Amino acid sequence: MGSLTMADGTVALCMPAYNRADLVAETLDSVLAQKWPLWELRVVDDGSTDRTKEIVAQYAARDGRILLSDRQGEPKGACTCRNEAVLATSAEYVMFLDTDDIIEPFCLEQRVRAMETDRNLDFAIFPGLMFEKRPGDLGVCWNIDKPETDELTRQFRQDAIAQGTGILFRRDSFLRIGMWDTSLHMWQDVDLFFKAFIQGYRYAKFFNLPPDLHNRTNHGSLSRKGFFAREKQDSRARVVRNAVALLRAHGMEERIPEARFMAAGITLGAARSGYATLALEMLTWAASEGVIDREERRRLALAVWIHRLRLTKIGPSRRCAENIAACFRADATIGKLPYK
Repeated sequence: MGSLTMADGTVALCMPAYNRADLVAETLDSVLAQKWPLWELRVVDDGSTDRTKEIVAQYAARDGRILLSDRQGEPKGACTCRNEAVLATSAEYVMFLDTDDIIEPFCLEQRVRAMETDRNLDFAIFPGLMFEKRPGDLGVCWNIDKPETDELTRQFRQDAIAQGTGILFRRDSFLRIGMWDTSLHMWQDVDLFFKAFIQGYRYAKFFNLPPDLHNRTNHGSLSRKGFFAREKQDSRARVVRNAVALLRAHGMEERIPEARFMAAGITLGAARSGYATLALEMLTWAASEGVIDREERRRLALAVWIHRLRLTKIGPSRRCAENIAACFRADATIGKLPYK
């Protein structure tokens, strides 16, 4: 991919850390194994109470490119840590890495060389694999490229091609986009890519290259705990509302109905969780913004009513609600397709 010299691109790996003493060493080893020498790993600890900081400090003593600090700002959370790492570096590129994921030795070199094929790129998207205990044990792609469908449509259908660790950003582009929204309790990556795709940030997909990231399937991750908690439901609703507002602001009103899958999912999720007020607010907003049409509103209102009155205990009512939900379920392939 060109004759890039080693002096051209330093990558700052930005890694939040919280109570990962059982896994963090494996991640750090994968960073130390990189063939591309121009990197720094900025680990921002989020208040670990186990040996995570001690382990990272031991690695930092071995290699000065590993830099450990404590989170300084609020709120507590991975995105605050990531943003602090980005602000602390002057590297040309930033990449996000979690403490339970593993990168291939060629990862950084592959990503930098790909980015350098076009100096106008703001970010690039790369393939990754899912694993549970050791890389390759599931043999499943995080997701695949689907050239017939653009990335914004896939984002609205929750069939995203990109996630936080599967990209390489130019640092100045990431700052310009506004970094991670630390006020969100959920869907921070969804929000980031909505802003990128709708606002016309320049990107390229490099799915012709071998997977360079192993993303751990972690059923105990912090982002999945309390998935239906009210604050997380509110965050998902805000992400979709902001995306629709961006579409309108950029003259893309014709694409607003694409948000119906997410709007319906949030509405029904709120209703199932007992948050009838949020469900009705979301339903009213979606109808007023043109996200759903009159018939879709009628069907969703019926499903909300069924959940609100707890009629799902009655077979016909439960099946009715299930059938309505199925009408708004997109066919996503995240974590479902085998790697060939």
